[in-house]
Amino acid sequence: MDYAISHAQSYDVISLKGQFNAETVNGLRSHLDHLLKDCSGDVVIDMSSVEKLDSSGIGVLVFLYKRLKIEKRKLTLVGVNAKTDELLSMLQINKTIRQFSDLDDYLSNL
Repeated sequence: MDYAISHAQSYDVISLKGQFNAETVNGLRSHLDHLLKDCSGDVVIDMSSVEKLDSSGIGVLVFLYKRLKIEKRKLTLVGVNAKTDELLSMLQINKTIRQFSDLDDYLSNL
């Protein structure tokens, strides 16, 4: 999985590309740990280039959400495609983790 992390004043963005599944999540965990330990803002995950999401990817999202919530920080998803949104809706994760169409939509709702 390819990803990029960018920092803004009150949030950090993780842009994911490719498959977010059992084969790829381990490579991302250390960077998520860095965001949890060394950054203080909210976390936005740009999923506009995610081709596949499975239970391992969902597990990472839920884990990250819970850790951020303890620190009074928020996790937000942007750019979720229809197939991924269907899965998140079926599991009712979309009721807990906010979603926006893109980063501009997120920023207009701050």
